[in-house]
Amino acid sequence: MSVGHKFVRGVAWMLAGGWTEQAINFAVFVTMAKLLGPELYGLLSMAAVFIVLAEALVRESVSEYLIAAHDPGPEDYNATFWLTAALGLALALLLWALAAPIAGLYGQPQVAGLIRGLSVTVLLIAFTAVPVAILRREFNFRVLSLRAIAGVIVGGAVGIGMALAGYGVWSFVGQWIAMISTNVVMAWTSVDWRPGLATSGAHLRKAGGFGAQVLGLRAAELAAAQLPTLIIGATLGPLATGLYSVSWRLVETLTFLISTPLRMVSQPAFAAVRREGGRAGDLLLDIARMSGVVAFPFFVGLAVVAEPVLRLVFGTEWLGAAPVLSVLAFLGLYFSVALVQQSFCLAAGKAGEITLLTWGNVLLGSALILIASRWGLVAITAGFVAAHYLLWIFRYRLVARLGEIPVAPLLSCNILPAVAALAMAGAVVAVQRALASAPLPLSVAASILCGILVYAGLALILMRDRLQLFLSYARPAPLPHGDAA
Repeated sequence: MSVGHKFVRGVAWMLAGGWTEQAINFAVFVTMAKLLGPELYGLLSMAAVFIVLAEALVRESVSEYLIAAHDPGPEDYNATFWLTAALGLALALLLWALAAPIAGLYGQPQVAGLIRGLSVTVLLIAFTAVPVAILRREFNFRVLSLRAIAGVIVGGAVGIGMALAGYGVWSFVGQWIAMISTNVVMAWTSVDWRPGLATSGAHLRKAGGFGAQVLGLRAAELAAAQLPTLIIGATLGPLATGLYSVSWRLVETLTFLISTPLRMVSQPAFAAVRREGGRAGDLLLDIARMSGVVAFPFFVGLAVVAEPVLRLVFGTEWLGAAPVLSVLAFLGLYFSVALVQQSFCLAAGKAGEITLLTWGNVLLGSALILIASRWGLVAITAGFVAAHYLLWIFRYRLVARLGEIPVAPLLSCNILPAVAALAMAGAVVAVQRALASAPLPLSVAASILCGILVYAGLALILMRDRLQLFLSYARPAPLPHGDAA
């Protein structure tokens, strides 16, 4: 089976699992948000800033070495496991120690207990990072998808049950721990490898050296993502934090559906092409051409339907999040492209430069957020998004150099999806205005359906070659003559 066919199969499994997972997760999220309200959700978000950061540092940092490595042996796997376990333990203890000072910074004593309760998930994720890396390297995305679905089902049942039983904000904690625990069990039961003590200083240094670069990258991207929540929580309080967090959660959900399958599958695909002596840059360009067809309508569409969707799904008390959601939608569009570019760099074993660029986003984002903070929540959000776009060209130049391809095709392949998405947005707004007096569910459904039809028609007219490209990847490679028997 060719790498291209494995890539398409992997993305298909991740998309199917991701859509199912997020549909269940969204239903759980809406149910718990309605049961507990924006203020309790804001308290959770204050604690989650630090938990999400620590989880990401152990989930995909040192273990990325196993995907980029040409032919890792048992010593490499053992070194990676024990380094990740040590990192997870250190971060969990650090969170426990800093819980009280963080709560004092917010002026919300409850946050300390939430951080300590959730810190166990960091250690759990650290212990499962290597099995997940093995599944990714082997393109076993079916198991990863089923694992994610099982996690949200178990976590959702626990969280809603606790909310109905009156546990308040601790319902979120129960949901989170139950979900991660389920993921851990399913990952370990899906691989044959078990950790041992057979390793060496050379293997530890090799895994640790690459892991340290990726750790810096994860720290930078999580710092950039959580920076607005931290500043909003410290300056504007729980209500504004809740409004921002629900907007971010919606964008994160769509980003997960679009970019996470591409990111998770493209990295082992790029690494496999390199191991086989092929040109990974050509695969990067093909993925960029195919993914743009889907990413642009998703996030441009989200920007124009933010207000009616929030009104319909969450109710009028959440309408303050509408302009924030419209702005954050463009960050989702950025991530759908930039995270695949990042995976390309990691597969090439070149984490250093992409790490520096991501820290540049943190520094520029901090400056723009602080400048914009005097104008309120929407301005903070706009400053945060602008920082990513201002530095994006440097990412393009980096992946073009590593892939030995020109920058121009990587940029120009986004023009047609952008034009079609803008035409779609115009049609959606026109339908919304025409049905302003109609029942809200009818207006939302009609405007979304119109947008889908307009974009699909333009895609068939303007981007037929991209559909043909996708079909060429989806078809299995023909067997050599004589092997059919």
